[in-house]
Amino acid sequence: MFIGSPDAFLRILAATAIAYAAVIMILRINGKRSLSKLNAFDFIVTIALGSTLASTILSKSAKLVEGILAFAALLAMQFIVSKASAHWQRFAKLVRSEPKLLLRDGEFLDEALLNERFTRDEVIAEIRKEGHGRYEDIAAVVLESDGSLSVLADGPCDSLTVLGPVNQPGGET
Repeated sequence: MFIGSPDAFLRILAATAIAYAAVIMILRINGKRSLSKLNAFDFIVTIALGSTLASTILSKSAKLVEGILAFAALLAMQFIVSKASAHWQRFAKLVRSEPKLLLRDGEFLDEALLNERFTRDEVIAEIRKEGHGRYEDIAAVVLESDGSLSVLADGPCDSLTVLGPVNQPGGET
């Protein structure tokens, strides 16, 4: 029960080595985008890739070639979706969330905080991490598509050209 047969150990070692090499090769072919910060779609693909790899390595019924094919298919789908997102804005809006403004010109946007399930304390903590001492002096804090917070200290908010695509409650979009 706790210790398998020597054949099982050898099968797992061989499958792991071959699958690992295949994953590295497929990721290199697919490009840096596969390893970038995760938005919701990338996160789902990453979870599916991990599950596929684990099943390929550990399942006696899963064939190594089938697992590698599934892995390649998932990355191909990710490639197609990211390529389509780069070319068509409407498609990008379907698969990616838009960045949201949480603080504007030193004032918290409470409705946005509530909708995005963030607290003032979490935003203030990020402002501190960025080396700022007063949230009142911050032009904007943006919740990015990948879940990270961006702190912009150059104000006022209306003069920040990087906020063009950001959903700005109480302001212009």
